[in-house]
Amino acid sequence: MNETILTQADEKILDGVLENFAELAKIPRPSKHEAQVGKFLQKFFVERGLEVVRDKFNNVIAEIPASPGKENFPLTILQAHMDMVCVARDGVDFNPLRDPIKLIRDEKFLSADGTSLGADDGIGVAEILYLVDNRDAFTHGKIRAIFTVDEEQGMSGANGADEKFFTDASYMINCDSENFGEIVVGCAGTVHVTFSREVHYVRPDTKLFTNIAITVGNLRGGHSGEEISCGRINALKVAVQILKQIGRHGKIRLSSIAGGKAFNAIPNQAEFVISTDVPAADVEKICADIEHSLQKIFAATDPNIKIETRIVPRPEKVLHVKDGEFLISLMTLIHSGVYVMSPENHAEVFASANLGIVCMNDDCVELKILARANADELIFELMDSFEQAGRLCQFETKFSPPTPAWQFNAKSKLLKLAEKVFTEQNGHAPEVKTIHVGLETSSFAKKNPALDIISIGTTNENIHTPNERLHLDTVAPHVKFIAGLLEKIAESN
Repeated sequence: MNETILTQADEKILDGVLENFAELAKIPRPSKHEAQVGKFLQKFFVERGLEVVRDKFNNVIAEIPASPGKENFPLTILQAHMDMVCVARDGVDFNPLRDPIKLIRDEKFLSADGTSLGADDGIGVAEILYLVDNRDAFTHGKIRAIFTVDEEQGMSGANGADEKFFTDASYMINCDSENFGEIVVGCAGTVHVTFSREVHYVRPDTKLFTNIAITVGNLRGGHSGEEISCGRINALKVAVQILKQIGRHGKIRLSSIAGGKAFNAIPNQAEFVISTDVPAADVEKICADIEHSLQKIFAATDPNIKIETRIVPRPEKVLHVKDGEFLISLMTLIHSGVYVMSPENHAEVFASANLGIVCMNDDCVELKILARANADELIFELMDSFEQAGRLCQFETKFSPPTPAWQFNAKSKLLKLAEKVFTEQNGHAPEVKTIHVGLETSSFAKKNPALDIISIGTTNENIHTPNERLHLDTVAPHVKFIAGLLEKIAESN
């Protein structure tokens, strides 16, 4: 959105929304740990005398009566998710299960001190709460506010929500998109993939005289859907590239490897420890050469990549040679990035996967991947390829229940109303698009195929990273857009 000067009315809306957001920021709410924020939302509606339920998944569903005389007009769902991706900048002491998000506000942006902000999708939640508190300021039919859990890791809240909350509704406004001025009308389906293998350790051979820790860092990372085509480096793929290159010069035994913080975030850091018979100076040169090469290749996206080495004491144990070989093979086989571009729009990603996490403990090594596709057939094709890769490398492969792709509805009445309202309010037409990101709308459309859905949002940059920030000048216009759309629905039966 172009830079604007907010009116006094807009400032009032912004302050009201940010007041709600500040309360959410105090509550730790990573995916699968939403009980506390669920109680907060339930209390919000109880205190206002509104009907509210918190289901067995911890979703919160509240009923907002229609304006007088509008009781028989269509029911509209306002929906957002309450969980967030919690990541911290390297060196920041942050416990996502305990610590609040520390907010930083300037004239243009809201950000967080060293962590992700959680505007995805806390700002959607905060805006809906603001609209509920100010519902007498605009005319509307019946509204149902639905706040779901676990959107970021498995969509179990959306998948598990009772169909009865969707079958009697005509329209849904999902508030989980990331660019004001865009109306999203279709999205990718997703599946979470977990590879696991029991591992065995041995004492390192004394002939492996170099013991070294190698860290890949200073990468941008980013959202594995919206930014998967931006040329960002995946730190875990660099790690396996280094391991293979050292292995071409001698023997290596892997003691540990770790990297990535979330399924849906491109890993910006990875570290591993090896014992090898390759001299330390040669290992350092290999790392320096790879760093230099990647700086040149990815100068436009990740020019600051750092590959650092440090000599460490001999590890007490290293992976059995076969375990290490199978792990390196699997990490090599899995392509992390774009698989297919859209056949209709060559600028849009149609299928992708992100190697998001690799972790080891005393018994097991795990790899976690999030795959996306804007056609259900491609999701199943990706799942088949992952299963084959896991079998070849002797890993157990588990899949979450796949979420379907949300297909564009060319006859959407809600889209036409939204385009009209946005144009009237902003002086230009919105951009209508499908996106390569999984949204809960896929599950909701499956529960009620007749439900007319759009997804909209404020402008949020660098979500799922410590550089996340919210464009403050998009908050009030977005709230007014929702209110105006609810009014337009109440005018058209």
